[in-house]
Amino acid sequence: MIFTMQLTGQVTKKPFAEGSKSEHDAVMLITKEGEYVLRRRGGNPFSDPELDKLVGDRIRCEGDLTGYTFLMDTWAEIGE
Repeated sequence: MIFTMQLTGQVTKKPFAEGSKSEHDAVMLITKEGEYVLRRRGGNPFSDPELDKLVGDRIRCEGDLTGYTFLMDTWAEIGE
């Protein structure tokens, strides 16, 4: 099921799917509601330089949530 929504959180990069064949360092969005793998619509799911630039920033983004992945359409950096 896909839900279009807006999320606010901290962007970080950390190991994802540890111990599986899919294990990799993923760009994640940490929110009050949970942690989500962050992807840009049309971006590479395993290596996206545009997402890497957001690591360490706090952002507000809009897109679709499907399972543990948030597929961003738009985003903006925000202050503390």
